[in-house]
Amino acid sequence: MMTNIKIRPVRSGDWTQFEMLVAGICGFHGDTLGLTRTQFDSYAIGENAPVTVLVAETEDGILAGFVAGFPVYHFHEGKTIFEIQNLFVAEPFRRQRIGEVLMIYIMQTARRKDNAASFKLGALNWNETALEFYKQLGFKERNDIEGTKYLQLRTA
Repeated sequence: MMTNIKIRPVRSGDWTQFEMLVAGICGFHGDTLGLTRTQFDSYAIGENAPVTVLVAETEDGILAGFVAGFPVYHFHEGKTIFEIQNLFVAEPFRRQRIGEVLMIYIMQTARRKDNAASFKLGALNWNETALEFYKQLGFKERNDIEGTKYLQLRTA
């Protein structure tokens, strides 16, 4: 049975429930929850927030899931690529197409708000369910551009 949901931007008043969803994705990935209330309000709240965060809300006001991403401007190409960083649906609400709806909405929002030309995301190698889900949405596995290695520097 599909739960009736509404997709909307996250609000400051959602923090208590939203923090539980973020803790859920952190637990799933084996990460430590690091997002603070101050960071949440700075990065996710408001029309000009640098991170787009949409939530799936039930008729009872329960947050069933969220999706978050941000635009990356590729200056030399003159295009915006939108990176979807997190998608999470709480266990009781899974297999009801809520993740699919969240993905569709964030891509529509990014095209409208950020003029996104394409989308990228990552999934852990062992998460076959997520990989298959993204492929069903039209995402394709990308091998790094030949001759290019991606590097990361952690400073904290």
